[in-house]
Amino acid sequence: MSHPFECKYGYFSDDGREYCITTPFTPRPWGNIISNGDYSLMISQNGSGYSWRGNAGQNRITRSFQDLIKDNWGKYLYIRDRKSGAFWSATFKPVMHPYEDFLVVHSIGYSRFIQVIEGIRSELTVFIAPDAPVELMQLTLTNLGEDTRELDVTSYAEWALGFAPDEHREFHKLFIDTSTDFTLNAVFARKYLWGFPDEHGRYNNINWPYTAFMAVSEPLVSFDCDKESFLGMYRSEEHPAAMDAQHLSGRVGRFHDAIAALQVAVSLAPQQSKTVVFTLGAAEDEKEDAAALIRRFTSVEASRQTLQAVHDFWSRFVDGEHVETPDPALNFMTNYWLKYQAISCRLWGKSAFYQVSAGYGYRDQLQDSQIFLVGDPSFARKQLLMHAAQQFIEGDVLHWWFSIRGGGPRTNCSDDLLWLPFILDAYLKETADYAILDEAVPYLNAPAEPLYDHCKRAIERAFSRFSPRGIPLMGDHDWNDGLNAVGTLLKGESFWVAEFLYVILGNFIPLARRRGDECFARRCEDVRVSLKDALNRFGWDGEWYLQATTDAGLPLGSHENDEGRIFLMPNIWAIISGMAEGERTRKVVDSITRYLLKDYGTLLNYPAFTKPRPDVGYVTRYAPGLRENGGVYTHAATWSVWAYTLAGEPERAYEAYHKICPPNRSADIDTYKAEPYVTPGNVDGPQSEYYGRGGWTWYTGSAQWLHRVATHWILGIRPQEEGLLVDPSIPAEWDGFTVRRRFRSAEYEIHVRNPEHVHRGVKSLVVDGKPLESNLIPVFADGQKHVVEVVLGRKE
Repeated sequence: MSHPFECKYGYFSDDGREYCITTPFTPRPWGNIISNGDYSLMISQNGSGYSWRGNAGQNRITRSFQDLIKDNWGKYLYIRDRKSGAFWSATFKPVMHPYEDFLVVHSIGYSRFIQVIEGIRSELTVFIAPDAPVELMQLTLTNLGEDTRELDVTSYAEWALGFAPDEHREFHKLFIDTSTDFTLNAVFARKYLWGFPDEHGRYNNINWPYTAFMAVSEPLVSFDCDKESFLGMYRSEEHPAAMDAQHLSGRVGRFHDAIAALQVAVSLAPQQSKTVVFTLGAAEDEKEDAAALIRRFTSVEASRQTLQAVHDFWSRFVDGEHVETPDPALNFMTNYWLKYQAISCRLWGKSAFYQVSAGYGYRDQLQDSQIFLVGDPSFARKQLLMHAAQQFIEGDVLHWWFSIRGGGPRTNCSDDLLWLPFILDAYLKETADYAILDEAVPYLNAPAEPLYDHCKRAIERAFSRFSPRGIPLMGDHDWNDGLNAVGTLLKGESFWVAEFLYVILGNFIPLARRRGDECFARRCEDVRVSLKDALNRFGWDGEWYLQATTDAGLPLGSHENDEGRIFLMPNIWAIISGMAEGERTRKVVDSITRYLLKDYGTLLNYPAFTKPRPDVGYVTRYAPGLRENGGVYTHAATWSVWAYTLAGEPERAYEAYHKICPPNRSADIDTYKAEPYVTPGNVDGPQSEYYGRGGWTWYTGSAQWLHRVATHWILGIRPQEEGLLVDPSIPAEWDGFTVRRRFRSAEYEIHVRNPEHVHRGVKSLVVDGKPLESNLIPVFADGQKHVVEVVLGRKE
C-alpha cells in the first residue's frame, strides 16, 4: 500500500499529521523545530541539533555549529551491550551503526526515532513540556532476541550556556562550573559569565542567571562533565573513549570543557521492554528550581503524561480550523504543518537550520502572528502590542530587536512601520476587538499612547517620506531587504510601498472615522488619491509596473534594464491594492505569467542579476537564481496566488499555489532536496545550476502566508467585521470542499458543493436551514455550532 506523497526518503501519515522518514540519508537535514514559546530545540532526522531558551543567539543551552553537510552537532544517547562491547546510538548520528530497521517521525510538538540494531529495538521520543523549560527524551528499549541482554545507556550533550560565539569558545568555556547530585540522578551546569553588561555598564561581569541540568529516571551508574575524558583527545562522538571504558570518569568542576553525560544500566529479558527518561533544561535562578523541575518530569509516568499534554497543547493552536478538499497537499499543509511551522519556529523558536535569530523582526513576526487568528486570537493581540512597544514617538520602529533585554537597529526601512496598521486590520476583521485600539502602549522614547495613535504615527511618518513626484521613498530598503542601496540617500522611490500604503489607507480611513478622527480620515483619502495617480503616471513601464527608482533616478524593474527587468512585488500588489485597473490589470497579469510564473513557483524578479550593482544592493551579489536574485522567494510567491485570484484568474492562482505547496515536490525530491512538509524560504530559479532546489526551510514567513492564501483566497472564507464572507476561487474540477473553523464565539461548519463545476460564484447559501440572500454569513455570538450549506454555480 502506498503512502501519501511517498518518495525515496519518506512519506506523510494517512491523516497528514506526521511525516515519516525511512532513511537517514536525506538530501539535506530534514528536521523539526519544537518550542513551547520559551524553551526550544532543533533536531534533524539524524538526531543532531541543539536547545535554547528565549532565543538561540543570546541564550543557547547546548552547543551547535551550522553545518548542513555534516549535521554532526547534537545531544546524543549511546546504547552499549556490556557483554560484547558493541555500541550504537539511539539516533543515526553520531555512531552511524548499520541498522536492521529505521524510521523517524516528525510531528506536531515531538519527534520519534525508531531503530533495530544488534537485536535491540529502540524508540526515542523527543519533546518539550508545554509549561516548563524542560525537554524530555523518552527511550524505550525492547529485547527482540532470546537471551537476556545487559545494556547501558549513556547521554552526551555539550554545554554552551548563554551567548554562542563559537570563535570565542576557549574563552567562554572557562566560566562554566559543573556538579552532580546522585539523589536526583542529575548533573548541573552554571556559568559565571553572560554577555550583557552589569548595572554599571561593565561587560563580562555578571552570571548567566540560569542553572542547566540533565537528569535520568534510572539510578546513575556513572557520569562525566568533561569533554576531554569522554571523547578522548583527537577522537569524535562517533567513537568516544567513553565507549571503550567500563564507566564514565566522573570528572566535575570548573576546570574542564563542560558536558553532561549520564550512564545507567538496563537489563532486558527476552522480549522485555523498558523505558528510560532523560530530561534536560535550564531553570531561571530567581524564579525556578532546577531540582523541582527534575523531580516533576524525570520519570516514566511523568513523561507519558507530559507527552499527552503536548498533544493537548498543540491542539489548541492547530485544530480550531480544519479543511477537507480534493487536494491532500493543501489539506495537510493547511490543517497542520503551516500552523505548526509558523508558531513553533517563526514566532516562538525564532531559529532553524539555515538561520539563527536572536529576536523578533518588526514586520516578520507581525505577519506571522496572523496564524493565531484561527486558533487563539489572544496571541495575535499580544504580538500587536509587543510590536507597538518597539516604536518611536516619531512613528518609525526598530527593524528588529533582541528578545532578551531588547535593543536593535533604528533604520530608514520604508515598510517596517506600516505593518502595524496592516496586521491590526486583519486582527479586527477576525475579532472585532476594537478595545485594542485604546490599549496604552509606551514608545521607546516617550510615554504610552493608545494603539490607535501608534498606527496613526506610523502612517504620518510614511507621509513624511515622499519624493517630489508623490511616491514613497525607498530609504534603506522596502520589503525586499536586498535592495539596500537603492534609496539610502533618500532620493530613490519604492513603487511597491506606494501600493502597500494605498491598501493600508483604505483600511484605516473607516477606522479613523469610527473614532471621530475625521480630519485624519480626509487626509488619508487625499493621499490615497494622490498615490494612485502618481503610481500610474510614474510607475507604469508599458507592460508592467516599476519596482523602484534609484537615488540617481534610474529605473529598476523596467524594460530598459538588461537584468532585473521585471519584479514580482509591485505587479502583484498593483492588483492586490486595486491601483491597477482595466487594461493595465490584464497586461500586468500577462507579464507576471509570461516572465515570472515558472516551473517551481513565481520568481521574485527576472532575469537575475549576474554582476553586482552597488547602486541596487546585495540582491545583485547573490549568484543568479539564488534567493531574491531571480529565485522563487516563497513569501512573495504566496502573494501571487492572492493577486491571480483578485484578477479573476482562479486556474492561475491554483497553479501558483500548487507549485509552491511542499508535498507536491515529493515527485522530484532529489531536485528539491528540502523537507516536503514545511515551506522553504526560497527555491532556486532557472538561472541556477540547481534549478528547483529548496532552501532556508522552517524559519520563513511564507508558512503563515501559504496558509492564508489557501483559506482566504482559494477556499475564500474571509472574516469581515459583519461576518464570514464566502467567496471561493477553486479549480473547476473540484466537487466541493468543507471548512470547519471558529469565528468569534461560534463554530462554523461550511460545506461547499460545486455541482456545475465552476471556478467561482455563490449560487445559494443556507445557514442552519435558512437561506440567505448574500454570501456573508452573519456573526453568531452564541457559542454554538452553525452548519452552512453553500452551492456554487451561475445564478439565473
